[in-house]
Amino acid sequence: MKAKAAPPLYPGWLRVWHWATALLFLVLAATGFSMHFASPQAPVIPFGAARVAHNAAAIAILALWALFVAVSARTGHWRQYVPRLRGLLGRCFRQARWYLVGVFRGAPHPYEPSAASRFNPLQRLTYLALMYGWFPVTGITGLFLLFPEAAPDRVLGWGGIWPMAVVHALAAFAGTLFLIGHVYLATTGNTTWEYCRCMIMGSSSEPARRIR
Repeated sequence: MKAKAAPPLYPGWLRVWHWATALLFLVLAATGFSMHFASPQAPVIPFGAARVAHNAAAIAILALWALFVAVSARTGHWRQYVPRLRGLLGRCFRQARWYLVGVFRGAPHPYEPSAASRFNPLQRLTYLALMYGWFPVTGITGLFLLFPEAAPDRVLGWGGIWPMAVVHALAAFAGTLFLIGHVYLATTGNTTWEYCRCMIMGSSSEPARRIR
């Protein structure tokens, strides 16, 4: 009797969501940068086109986020982001030490991912903050910028739109820094492309990292 295949490390819906969100974020970063910092005489992207693309990508990425929350609630995927509190500090320190030292020495990963537990302690904390903190803050402030008539008249004594714009810009910079770090850490598998292949195919066939 043929053995039942193991479930993929990352389900199909999560992989599609991941790459679609990454693409939309790149559009948002490029158009946002152009609108804020490019010279009007030599814009990276013409302002009108950048605004249309930015707004369209923003609405699409918010729809994808809402879909992510709904599917996560339906499938129980949200539990993957909730860290176990007991011993959390020690586990985070162990993972951070691997990122800073162990990875360069060829040490085995302290927390190998599985379908039941896909993320290490630092990933859980980061993704929890990203999905249920960063996304809502960025989305809400962006919607107020898109529909300024809905923004409050005053926020902490300032005009209602200005604080929204500042928070939105700071969140955008934070998201860009996360993306850079995320791409780098994606190269720390057993091979450079292992994690990328895993997020495309669902599972990895790479051998376990050996201690040198």
